[in-house]
Amino acid sequence: MIMKANNLLIVTLVLFFALNVDVFAQRGQRGYQERAGECLNIPELKEEQKTKIQAIRTQRISQTTTHRAQMDELRAKLRTLRLAENPDMTQIESVIDQMASLRAEHMKANTAHHQQIREILTPEQRVVFDSRTANRPRFENRNIRRGDGGQGRYQDMAPRGRRR
Repeated sequence: MIMKANNLLIVTLVLFFALNVDVFAQRGQRGYQERAGECLNIPELKEEQKTKIQAIRTQRISQTTTHRAQMDELRAKLRTLRLAENPDMTQIESVIDQMASLRAEHMKANTAHHQQIREILTPEQRVVFDSRTANRPRFENRNIRRGDGGQGRYQDMAPRGRRR
């Protein structure tokens, strides 16, 4: 009887810990939506500062939405050009140049946005703001760093002798 009770206790504990493993996992990176109001959580931020920051953020969100739509259009156009029966390299390179130019404009606008917010803050508030923005993840090269270095999504199409 004692043996059954011990076994039942052990099985119960194993199940308890197995089903709650995610509780012990590290917290993941916060997404944009979770960080959205972070700049409004700066210590001793006055209402006037909050209003100005919110206006700047609203304008930037509008610009970013337009930028994303333009980039999506260029990506679709590039995909179409690359898949053509006889790809026109001049057109492909032109679209790539447009994408690079648009990325540069976006990065400049991000920097200007950051500086506009910094101008509103006191020196003490800037320290907090700068420390928060310095530690957040950047996504400029997210398409380059995907995967674990493997052969990618088409690895099954590789000849049998060349698989890793």
